[in-house]
Amino acid sequence: MLPQTKVVKRAVESIWYDEATLITYADDEPDPDTGIIKTVAKRSGPYPCRLSYKTLPVAGANEALATLEQTVTLFISPDLIIAAGTDIDVTRQGRTLQFTAAGVPALYDSHQEVPLQHRGKYHG
Repeated sequence: MLPQTKVVKRAVESIWYDEATLITYADDEPDPDTGIIKTVAKRSGPYPCRLSYKTLPVAGANEALATLEQTVTLFISPDLIIAAGTDIDVTRQGRTLQFTAAGVPALYDSHQEVPLQHRGKYHG
């Protein structure tokens, strides 16, 4: 990594006040009695990060009724490997927000940008 990149990386990371916990799933050993294989969640972190929100108006079929679309992006260290579909819990201002990595991260020398999709549970 070039010295200039280290300076940029430190500057970018200085505004990361949120924390991300990565959750991946792997198969456990089969139960010797039943042969059933359970999927186990493995957590890593927390890692410093930052969430970015962007709200865009989206024109629908009827131009008079525009809707809003929100995109959420996670800024985090490029040293982490975050695959599409990884569950990510982000703690921000004392609240835990649940997301799933919605695509392949954009990787830069100083950070990576991960598109997120909300992973909440709805009771309705």
